[in-house]
Amino acid sequence: MDTRRALQLLTEAQVYAPAVVPGLGRGGFFIFSAAKALGHGETIEDALADARAKGNIPDLPPRPTFYADAKAVTRRGEVVATCNSRTMAARIANALNEYNPNERGI
Repeated sequence: MDTRRALQLLTEAQVYAPAVVPGLGRGGFFIFSAAKALGHGETIEDALADARAKGNIPDLPPRPTFYADAKAVTRRGEVVATCNSRTMAARIANALNEYNPNERGI
């Protein structure tokens, strides 16, 4: 994994002022938030895993299943609804992504 991708993952995880720094004489890489070390590992992936294991970086949220594409709501590229406005499509997509059915499937 390159440094750019690691910074993108840290930004998506909402880490404040993320930085990936080579091992500073200890080898491997350190991950920082501002001036606080979050994790250390031989590779960037190991450093990210260490930071997640320590609870310093939350697991990444799942990618949304439903997207608003103009006035359409899509799921995996298939249109599931057509709305009257872009705003309504965005609201429906957000609501569908937040929906968690109960034990009866409702």
